[in-house]
Amino acid sequence: MILFRTHVILKHDCVSFDIFDTLVKRYVSLPTDVFDIVELRYNSLHGTSNEKIRGFKELRINAELKARKKIIEEVSIDEIYNFIEFSPAINEELKNLELKTEYEVCIPNKSIVGLFNECLKNGKKVIITSDMYLPEDIIKDILSHCGITGYEKLYLSSSIKRTKRTGALFRYILDKENLKPCQLVHIGDTLKSDFIRPKIMGIHTTMITLTKSKVDNTSYLSLLNNVIDYMCQTKEDYFKYLGYRCLGPLLWGYIHWLIKNFQKEDLNKIYFFARDGLIMKKAFDIVNKDERLKSYYLEVSRRSLRVPILWNDPSFINLLTMLSPSKRISLKSIFDGVGLNIIDHIALVRKYGYDLNSYFYRNTILEENRLMLLYNELQNEIILNSKKEFVLMCEYMKQMHVEGRFAVVDIGWSGGMQRFLQKSLGIIGIENEILGYYTGVADYYKRNMNDGKLSLHGYLFDFYNNVNSVDKRSPFVGLYETLFLEQKGSVKNYIRDKNEWLVAERYDYEYQMNGELQEEYYIVEKIQSAALDFINDIEAIEFVKYIPFTPDVLFANLKAVGLSPSRKDLKMLAKFRFFDEGETFSLVSSKSFIYYVFNPRCLKNDLLSSKWKIGFLKCLLKIPLPYVKLYKILKNRN
Repeated sequence: MILFRTHVILKHDCVSFDIFDTLVKRYVSLPTDVFDIVELRYNSLHGTSNEKIRGFKELRINAELKARKKIIEEVSIDEIYNFIEFSPAINEELKNLELKTEYEVCIPNKSIVGLFNECLKNGKKVIITSDMYLPEDIIKDILSHCGITGYEKLYLSSSIKRTKRTGALFRYILDKENLKPCQLVHIGDTLKSDFIRPKIMGIHTTMITLTKSKVDNTSYLSLLNNVIDYMCQTKEDYFKYLGYRCLGPLLWGYIHWLIKNFQKEDLNKIYFFARDGLIMKKAFDIVNKDERLKSYYLEVSRRSLRVPILWNDPSFINLLTMLSPSKRISLKSIFDGVGLNIIDHIALVRKYGYDLNSYFYRNTILEENRLMLLYNELQNEIILNSKKEFVLMCEYMKQMHVEGRFAVVDIGWSGGMQRFLQKSLGIIGIENEILGYYTGVADYYKRNMNDGKLSLHGYLFDFYNNVNSVDKRSPFVGLYETLFLEQKGSVKNYIRDKNEWLVAERYDYEYQMNGELQEEYYIVEKIQSAALDFINDIEAIEFVKYIPFTPDVLFANLKAVGLSPSRKDLKMLAKFRFFDEGETFSLVSSKSFIYYVFNPRCLKNDLLSSKWKIGFLKCLLKIPLPYVKLYKILKNRN
């Protein structure tokens, strides 16, 4: 909150501005958080444990307290470091890192800088007055860095050895500027130094109060959001802000994790899987500075990799391990899973008493005798089509030099595409060692271990390497996956172009109808473009590189939308269509509460179909409830 009236301020001959938390803000929530960053930066430069320091923040705070007890008015940064018991060389390095970090974390407080410029525009004498131990040259650099220029004089306690809090600095200013107290107005944020003390002296004062983020020194979430709030220029656009604030940090952290793992494993060939991998590759190309890491975009899909190997084991039990692990399986998704169009087989479907909307539950599907008979009738066609596609798919992989030791990158969840690719390469005798990297590895990864062991690694959660992991996206998986979607149709199979080159044949893009792009296309484009803007912006901030952001912190903003959506979140996202294995859903497609009272079976079906179950429940019930707990209860009952 800012309490000032410009016309009152402009009545005075001279306007004095405080610096920190007035003209200038910091990304960090507390000034002393800078000391945490200094320790992180120092330790990053000194790799061995015996060179690292611990507890610098407390040492630095205590050193300043000791210095202030010894010195009557203001202390300098050199005097503070005299009370830190490291070697002179270490102290000098720490001091320089502190000065560098202070410069980097400072940003202009736009509303007050606007007032500052208004005063200059109106021909007022503008001075800057601050109690600060930092050297004058550093303060001038910070002001210039924040676009604060045109002031007549900088009155700094560390240079003049007088402070605002004792009133001596104000007396000094009145004398030097030949002003009466009533001719001067001072604007600041500290009650005693900027309001009470000058008020007693007859100086007009204006007090401002900044709205501060909730302090979270353990997770750095407040720091992240401070950075986002300052950098983001498109907050008024819901979808751009969603991309910048939610997808951007997650994607940025994931890419840094990938690079770290690739370097650790000495991997120099990386394939990003279509379609979710395209936005990942774009982010990777922004962040990656290691020329040894060569990235490629592999146009594949579950369908394009799954169908070509069905001939090797066309059993229905094997097919079940290849389909989406959802508890509800539609007949459409079964046909889609074997690469056949259900419309072309409608007579067969009706022969066994089914229709286009028939579905089954996974836990009882093998007891559906009519379905097993229908599937047996399809097997010859499945095998013939599979072998045909296998030849072209293998040629495409050879063309893309998919061989040897390499990494594959995708959104997740159980390594199915990695399994299909590994199986195909094995059948045709191409030696390979595939390491899979995903935003998450779900607990049902074991379904893909029948054809050999897979090497899987997850960023947000990883049941493959940690049985105690928590699947953080399952209540809003559809929303999560939508954010990563490429703006082209899914890969169907492979065909030859006019030059006999193998290229991916794509399905029609889901968000294009009758030749016209639908609203969802532009929404996803906005979200992803803003996410890449975030990555470009944050990569330019030097001190951020030293902050140990955890996956949970970088996922927190997206998680908040997924698990605790606001009314606006639901309004903007609920009707977004989601396509999965031949079926179309809305992220949230709940009917009225009254409808479900009289049609309880529909509630179960609609909830299972929903790809944003928390959103479904909140749209349905509308009142504040512990929706995550409710979701878990319903999940365990189904």
